[in-house]
Amino acid sequence: MSDSPSPVDPAPSSPEEHERQRAAQAHGDPYLLYRDADAGLQVLSLPGSWEQVHIGRSTAAEISLQWDPEVSTVHAQLERLGDDWVLIDDGLSRNGSFVNGEKMVGRRRLNDDDRLRFGRTTVSFHHPLQVRQHTLLRPDHGDDE
Repeated sequence: MSDSPSPVDPAPSSPEEHERQRAAQAHGDPYLLYRDADAGLQVLSLPGSWEQVHIGRSTAAEISLQWDPEVSTVHAQLERLGDDWVLIDDGLSRNGSFVNGEKMVGRRRLNDDDRLRFGRTTVSFHHPLQVRQHTLLRPDHGDDE
């Protein structure tokens, strides 16, 4: 049995990988985690200047999953809508796209810690702003005045 990370599980598994995720979280932009063909953790920041991210086996895709035979050349895309990101799969892929294990068609707004699957590849979506907003919006259980 190997201690190396699963090629489909994007969760950080070494101190260096955990540090890379902490740095992405601290930067504040939404980001994606996924593993490449060699099971190396990839961290892709989604800065405010980006409006779309293409996913597929094509080398032109920002997330190029060339090693995954179940991913279509043009599979899906992520699109920024305001402060949120939406996964779009309008039927261009052979095998579809999944969010948290559920096959989706069309558009779906992403939430912090959603797990996206394209073919055999899992990509986790992280949105630090959603985490901070959720924390700020929780009711305070302190002193009532």
